[in-house]
Amino acid sequence: MTQTGSEDNAVRERREARLRAYTALQEQRPELFVNPPGTAYEILLDRADQDRVTREVEKLAVAFGFPEDCADIGVVYRDPYVCMIRDAVRFRSGRVNTYIRFVPQGPGGGAVVLPVLDDGRIVLLHHFRHADRDWHWEIPRGFGEPDEESSTTARRELLEELGGEVTEMIHLGELTSDTGMHSGRDQLYLARLASSSFPEMPGPDAREEGIDAFRALTPDEMRSELAKGHIHDGFTLAAWALATARGLLPSAP
Repeated sequence: MTQTGSEDNAVRERREARLRAYTALQEQRPELFVNPPGTAYEILLDRADQDRVTREVEKLAVAFGFPEDCADIGVVYRDPYVCMIRDAVRFRSGRVNTYIRFVPQGPGGGAVVLPVLDDGRIVLLHHFRHADRDWHWEIPRGFGEPDEESSTTARRELLEELGGEVTEMIHLGELTSDTGMHSGRDQLYLARLASSSFPEMPGPDAREEGIDAFRALTPDEMRSELAKGHIHDGFTLAAWALATARGLLPSAP
């Protein structure tokens, strides 16, 4: 067999493997592949349509200097936490293309917790994030374990990253962090903590995760930090907004 023939076989095997995983995901999570009435982007699930889109997108990708696997349909990446899939889609105009999206490994998303001490101060963590290689003042959050209730995830992440005695846990609502790329919805909570149990410094496990300091801000101090643009984390902004809208935080005088 020639080298070109071997490469062609490798491409076919890669694409078949990704499509098999895609078909399996459709069976496990059919809600991810629904085409509701009036949809703006129709997911194409017929194999002939998928092959046609792959050929068209592959030509464009190669022409622009990108690898041909940019056109592969199916599950193109998976790890214990997230799955990245590329769908073949048809737009309202009839144009076809591919669309990338991330879905959580389980039907649930992660959990986010706004920690509030019993004196009304809001606790923030100074957390280094790999994605943008920068430090952020933010609140605890994390992925859920398989079949884990979001409230359990919230308590676990709070204890791992901050610690303290939880006196009340209130569900704030849901958040889709990026509707253009992510299909999962994260659950937001407010946790009330006893001020007497608030740790001054992160423990070894928290430091291992890149957390090097805590701050407890009064509501006025929190509003000032937000107005100055010192808090960039979208989860923190969303949780604060929901808690404020529901009257769960002290209002400005």
